[in-house]
Amino acid sequence: MPRFYRFLSFILLLLTSLLVFSSCNLLESDNQEETECYLSRIQFNPFDSLNFRTISGGRVYSLTQELTVDGETDITASFQFSYQQESIRIVDQLNPHPVNPYMQVTLDEDDRPVEVIRYFNSIGVVLIHEITYPEENKIRVDLTREASTGNVLYIGYSDYNLDTNGNVVRLQQFRADEDNPSEFSIILDRFYTYDDNPNPQDDLYLPFFSSVNFPDLTFFSSNNVLSYTENGQTFQFNYDYGPVGEVIRQTRPAGNEILFGYANCSDFE
Repeated sequence: MPRFYRFLSFILLLLTSLLVFSSCNLLESDNQEETECYLSRIQFNPFDSLNFRTISGGRVYSLTQELTVDGETDITASFQFSYQQESIRIVDQLNPHPVNPYMQVTLDEDDRPVEVIRYFNSIGVVLIHEITYPEENKIRVDLTREASTGNVLYIGYSDYNLDTNGNVVRLQQFRADEDNPSEFSIILDRFYTYDDNPNPQDDLYLPFFSSVNFPDLTFFSSNNVLSYTENGQTFQFNYDYGPVGEVIRQTRPAGNEILFGYANCSDFE
């Protein structure tokens, strides 16, 4: 009997140790679980902000731009997002009945954009971004402008070279010669460094595809730019982070600040 009790005590001790070990692992897993923050606001200055409503794990379904003057806030732009299996349709809600949407996005089977068409409906101009992935860690965007007259102008292309973390570490832009579109001149060549925190602006079609230029590299990058170097000069960005590493303030090289608010994480006042 003593031998039996000694064996039983050993089994109980072993089970207790296993439970303690398992509990520690669970606690460690809980502590290491990442919180994904869903962007709700970008405040460019005290008067101008973008406001996002999201569904399905942070997917944007509406965006408004608000302008505050003398304490009164007006909505100056409003967009609705509609998702299909391989496309995104963005409609200008302040002008909801044109023939074409504000923007149309075509996705590949991996949900990567392969074409973004921006319709300037008031002037009949179409801007076409063709996005290809010619090799691992490289993205190319070709930009074409089609006028209301039907004239087509190939503007040029940008190469976005990524590191293994999914950040654009070198951006090169090339402008096509108007008389000979097969000849190009380089107009931009920059190198970038990044922090280790999630970029709240990646995959934001608005505002990054709304202008008449190539999309900013922020759209394609997983983390936040710390610096860029061009022509031998380096320019720095600074950040304030929230409790789970979310960016709440970006200070740009010129000194202006951009604030970020979240639906499920910290928000600025």
